[in-house]
Amino acid sequence: MNFNILLTLAVLTCLVGLALRLYAWFSQGIHPPSFSISPFQRLTWALQAVVATLFSGKVISLIKSIFTDLLFQKRIMQKSLLRWTAHSLIFAGFILLLLMHAMESVISANLFTNYVSTLNPYLFLRNLFGVMVIAGIGIAVFRRITLKSKRLISYNSDWAALILVGVIILSGMLLEGSRISSYTVFQSMMEEYGAFDEAEAANVEAFWVAENGLVSPNISGQIPAAQIELGREANSFSCIECHASNSSAFASYSLKGITRPFAMILGDSTAVGLFYFLHVLFCLTFLAWLPFSKMFHIISAPVSLLSRSVVGPGAQELEENEGPGLANTLTSQMVGLSACTHCGSCSTECSSSMFFESFKNDFILPSEKMQFLKHLAAGNPIDPQTRKQLQEGLYVCTSCDRCTEICPSGINLKGIFINARYALLEDGIPEKTLISHFSFPLALAQRYPDSHLKALKAVEEIFRRTFQKLTDLALPLSLSPAGGMLNDSYKSCYSCQRCTNICPVVRSYSNPVESLDMLPHQLIYSLGIGNSEVAMGSQMIWSCSTCYLCQEHCPNQVELTDIFYNLKNAALKKIDSGERS
Repeated sequence: MNFNILLTLAVLTCLVGLALRLYAWFSQGIHPPSFSISPFQRLTWALQAVVATLFSGKVISLIKSIFTDLLFQKRIMQKSLLRWTAHSLIFAGFILLLLMHAMESVISANLFTNYVSTLNPYLFLRNLFGVMVIAGIGIAVFRRITLKSKRLISYNSDWAALILVGVIILSGMLLEGSRISSYTVFQSMMEEYGAFDEAEAANVEAFWVAENGLVSPNISGQIPAAQIELGREANSFSCIECHASNSSAFASYSLKGITRPFAMILGDSTAVGLFYFLHVLFCLTFLAWLPFSKMFHIISAPVSLLSRSVVGPGAQELEENEGPGLANTLTSQMVGLSACTHCGSCSTECSSSMFFESFKNDFILPSEKMQFLKHLAAGNPIDPQTRKQLQEGLYVCTSCDRCTEICPSGINLKGIFINARYALLEDGIPEKTLISHFSFPLALAQRYPDSHLKALKAVEEIFRRTFQKLTDLALPLSLSPAGGMLNDSYKSCYSCQRCTNICPVVRSYSNPVESLDMLPHQLIYSLGIGNSEVAMGSQMIWSCSTCYLCQEHCPNQVELTDIFYNLKNAALKKIDSGERS
């Protein structure tokens, strides 16, 4: 099967895959069963939104996002320099190879005057870009192995993507290495471009054996230095015009020795043909596989990041029951699901990670939920056991938004998870949502029964107006007799701080004091000085996972979790007594 047939099959497969992906963008989504909008209508509204953006002031945000998010990958660099290095090396190296080498007849030949692929700097740059990709893959593999203990789960598809990109680069280097040492290739080049007499040809051949990596059946043993110099002189008059020294291809030149056993067994010409076939096969496999794999993020992640730059970081809950707003939210959802690279950044930052360590349910981790929610969006049947685990993973989520903030693809994970909760609730299951993080703010706010985010914001506003945080106090704290608490076991505290040291919620934040206002032992201290108002205004009591670890490990039997319950009840009574507005 020749190259053109293989290329045609690969391109057709890729186009079919892209068409299926685009159809999924505009036909699927995580929403209650009652919603129904045609794909054509969703496509129309999406195009209208794009046109409206291009002819508005938001186009400046788009341009800024192209440089900061796409080219410089600012979101990855802010969270992990190691991952940014790996991704940048792979991204830059692969794209530059694609443009300069794979598309040389279209781009390089038209962009650079007198472009010749075997001259420098192109010969050197081709190897440099390939080494960049290999180095990036090496760092990515190191990261996946070393971060396994930090809840980074790798699928076979993750390894397959790294392996396929790696073998494309390595097979290209081996192909070039086999050509460097091939006598058949040298002969062909001399016949086509050389204009030497017999003696000059022999000297050039000796020079290429000595300094260009050629393996000649005519030369063995030590070559006289004088002959090498004569060959160098002849080479400089003719060959150097279209061929730089092979040592410029430093990576391929170093790997040429690996190809020699194949040349000795198969023959010189056949070995070159074998490496050419493998390189082309891997490249075309990648092209055909792209839309069906995580590598589709090459297309969908930029769309997701640009969309986020226009829409903003706010969660996109289904706030409208019909119209363009709903349609574009569903389309944005699908773009986000296809942009997920399963990098695991969200899982390493998840504030519910302590539940994953306890329940051993992979769906508690954001990255694992994202992989399976693609099936929910597609309407695929889900078996009862898997559905139960998915529900548990969705309702354990605290909607803290850390996954959305860290996502390098700009995916609104929080919005997708909330929509999935509503979709499952509309499906008639399960009742336990009524006693979860999901239902708590809905009931507390006593309004917005269909909008988790609006209810959550309303509750936050109520507490912000009702209580002061420790950092907001204008006057210094004063000591007063403790009282008003039904549980007075806090009086036994002797300040060891073990409760704070063992708290999984505290451990899940890089700066817990800033995020939680007060730490568990500080809450107990505030009760000790008679200031329960400060304790009730702390985010800590509402972030408590009620795991009882603090209470179980307190050496003086202070019943911290029960005290936190008392504080929450007291806060609610205070609000219900007339301070709610």
